[in-house]
Amino acid sequence: MTLQEKKIYHQIHPAQLTTDIVTGFGALFLLWQQELFLGVTVAFIPSTIVSLYIIAKVDLEKYKNSKFGAYLRKNVASKSADWGRFGGFIIMLLGGWVRIWWIAASGFAIILLIWLMGIFVGIVKPQKASK
Repeated sequence: MTLQEKKIYHQIHPAQLTTDIVTGFGALFLLWQQELFLGVTVAFIPSTIVSLYIIAKVDLEKYKNSKFGAYLRKNVASKSADWGRFGGFIIMLLGGWVRIWWIAASGFAIILLIWLMGIFVGIVKPQKASK
């Protein structure tokens, strides 16, 4: 597996998903409490460490060959999707810092929408007429 593939498939490893979710909401809570340094640290350091470890040490072939891997490859594995999710995360954290819940919720919604993009595309994609 290439490094580029590892950068894609590590995102769906359970340890990475758990780390991202737990630290994302933990950082949001800390920023809401005006703990800037600790909030930013929690937001980025653990996920970076887990990413580096998974990319370097974990065999990701089973994730690549899974249904989730196929979904990721088809719908979410692009630079624009990566930047969109990152942008949503920044909006979520900024919403926490300024203590405006709907801004934080909007950032989270952006992240979810990008992860679920393939499902939504499948729903709104017109079906071919059967003969």
